Amino acid sequence: MVMRLFFILLFATAAVGSPRDAYVISIGNYSTISGASVRDIEAAVKRIPNKGIWVRRDGREYVIVDEKTQRQTLAVFSPQMALQPEQRAVGREESRLDDQIDELQDQDHRTAAEEQRLSELRARMKVVARRERELDQKEQELEREAELRFWMLIDDAIRSGLAKPLTR
Repeated sequence: MVMRLFFILLFATAAVGSPRDAYVISIGNYSTISGASVRDIEAAVKRIPNKGIWVRRDGREYVIVDEKTQRQTLAVFSPQMALQPEQRAVGREESRLDDQIDELQDQDHRTAAEEQRLSELRARMKVVARRERELDQKEQELEREAELRFWMLIDDAIRSGLAKPLTR
């Protein structure tokens, strides 16, 4: 059992890659970047046609335009993308509450009703902030899982020749 756990951890560590690994994904309406510098991003955008994936893996750069690999990549990141509508809604509510709280706090003299309203808004803001933290934590978990699966997909694409090596 211990040996099996060791191999699982070893495989997971290898699949995640080195800190030098990076990617730029631009497929349809979905774009994401990890580990890439501004220079990397600028170069990747020039090398990716209308849609594609640029990766730096183990110090080598590749571009992937294969449709199947792109669909698989979107599937890998889809749980994370599914959080975005709720994240945006929570962000809008937080902004709206901030504005209302600021408006009441800026008043020199507040009525009892306004004090009560301010207290209610602050309580609601705590609930919204807690939900935002929960969503952030969920996003981080999903991102870790997605990146592990993504790098496994990329390693397969490199081995099979679907990832085309680039030279600088």
